[in-house]
Amino acid sequence: MLHHYQNGCWTDNKPAVPPRGGPDGRGPIPPQPLATPGGSVDRYPAPRHGVGRRQNEPAAVLRGCFRGIVVTNQPLCREHYRLTLHVAAFPPSDPGQFIQILCPLAPGAADPPNAVDDGALQAKQWRLGSRPPRFTDPFLTADRPYLRRPYSIAGRRDTSTAAKAAGPRAELDIMYRVIGRATVQLEKLTPGDEVSLLGPLGHGFIRSDHLRRALLIGGGVGVPPILYLAERLASWGIAAVAFIGVQRADLLPLTLIADHPPATDHPIERPCLMEFARHGISSILTTDDGSLGIPGRVTTALRTYLLAHRQFDASSGVPELFCCGPTAMMRAVSQVAAEFSLPCQAALEQPMACGMGTCQSCVMKYRPPGALDWVYKLTCTDGPVFHTADIIWS
Repeated sequence: MLHHYQNGCWTDNKPAVPPRGGPDGRGPIPPQPLATPGGSVDRYPAPRHGVGRRQNEPAAVLRGCFRGIVVTNQPLCREHYRLTLHVAAFPPSDPGQFIQILCPLAPGAADPPNAVDDGALQAKQWRLGSRPPRFTDPFLTADRPYLRRPYSIAGRRDTSTAAKAAGPRAELDIMYRVIGRATVQLEKLTPGDEVSLLGPLGHGFIRSDHLRRALLIGGGVGVPPILYLAERLASWGIAAVAFIGVQRADLLPLTLIADHPPATDHPIERPCLMEFARHGISSILTTDDGSLGIPGRVTTALRTYLLAHRQFDASSGVPELFCCGPTAMMRAVSQVAAEFSLPCQAALEQPMACGMGTCQSCVMKYRPPGALDWVYKLTCTDGPVFHTADIIWS
């Protein structure tokens, strides 16, 4: 069977992937030595532009369509839920990658197959002013959202099934906020229900060779990939601090630890959030209305923290920033990173119809390293993780 299209024809020869850092620019630039913190205490060393970039690499082939079995669907706060799915033989994934879920039908409605085949298709002319045509196919008339919805992976646990023939099984966590038709249907899922999902999609966060300390910034529904990254950093033995910002206390999708309340005046790191504390990571919590933690924006707390920790010795390492949340928040994090000359990666939040580069609905402006002009990139396949210094935020 012919699988690959190259040079104007189909072939069974897989096209060669350009070498990393090759002359055609498709591979990421090899890591460069990190500058050692010097005598100045006002700024950190310049960020390592181009280190570990994957935005121009071919997308990984390890993805597919899977059936997810609902394990739990738990409310986290007033509008947020955590959905845990069992997925057999799910490919390896990285923090920052996402899945596309086909949201279920309304309860009690059947999910009929598409009854229209090639022999039944007909072309009908609709004259202006006449009654508009009506859909009669049961798949099209079903009460469901037709487009899949993208959700970042919030956590993953791999287990072995009792039957060896069944193979390995992954337990995936996603977090969602009930705000529309699709998420209303997700809210009604119960253990044992099934959903169709595509994944893992996109490129995740990149671990540079010099990563020693990480500052994790999550806002609102951008918290899930930050949780997954915290889990991975802990397995690597990388020190981290989490900065979490929400609108108000009743929209915090994380668990407070009663014995360690969050700081309320200055950004002092404390083990106050269970989901991070279990990995040995302390947190700084902010709310826009001041109802919990530090009043104000999470980026304000981040900047205050960096000003108070400008001197880092060689053993602790220069911090690298990783963020996900509303676009305005990530733009502000990018500005803070530029102010302190820190490397920063962002997992962009963009509406997506397909998640695989077909619909072209998630374009963003991107300036390649060293280029004078910007180009369009697809958030789903070129990202969703980008270096913030390369993003055109307008």
